[in-house]
Amino acid sequence: MNPGKFQLKTGNRAPKTGVFRLCVPVAEANPARARSRYLRAARKGLWAEVRLDYLERLDLKRIFRTLPGPVIATNRPQAEGGRWTGDEVSRLQVLKEALTYQVHGLDVELAADAAWRREIYACRGNTRLILSWHDFTGTPDAARLEEVFTAMLAEEADILKVVTTAATPEDNLRVLALIPRARAAGRDIIAFCMGPLGKWSRVAAIFLGAFLTFAPFNPKQASAPGQVTVNEMRRILRILRK
Repeated sequence: MNPGKFQLKTGNRAPKTGVFRLCVPVAEANPARARSRYLRAARKGLWAEVRLDYLERLDLKRIFRTLPGPVIATNRPQAEGGRWTGDEVSRLQVLKEALTYQVHGLDVELAADAAWRREIYACRGNTRLILSWHDFTGTPDAARLEEVFTAMLAEEADILKVVTTAATPEDNLRVLALIPRARAAGRDIIAFCMGPLGKWSRVAAIFLGAFLTFAPFNPKQASAPGQVTVNEMRRILRILRK
């Protein structure tokens, strides 16, 4: 199977292991360049995550006018590693606009207004709602991570996303352990650690059944610390799957 094969699951049932999805982060200030990178990912059978918070000019029509491949719309606030500098109401409105283009995934933070999240979930159509939680300062202890994970399981979402920063190798194990637990509960999940010590968790995550992992075309296009490039990821997958 092509590691980046476009394969979209519906419902909350967790995917079978062995389904490898690579998602290219699209962190561009210019809408035309963002569209170009999305098209490149689509041509290669890869997912793309368009970071709307990077855009200097919001032109969603130009980016999403056609959807040749699976795409996730994300508008990350500064508190969770993003570049959005406007107010929260405007940030959420941009995400709601992205939904009108029927993007394949819409990333909404657990910290976003709960009533707004429920409204988006109810009107999402075929778009999959990704409920995300990030920690760029480290990885919480087991008790705090359990608290976050339990809260996310109780929310309406198609895919859960828990991403922390590894300060020790053991941090990766606590986060990766969430994957089989989510799958056992019938939920799709994206879970791994960022940073140099978290690189291997990005690979291990998809072997454990994570919905996808992120990989830029080159290191300069990374949207978070510790991302492994598409070519590197494919080489690793070929070696490990022999």
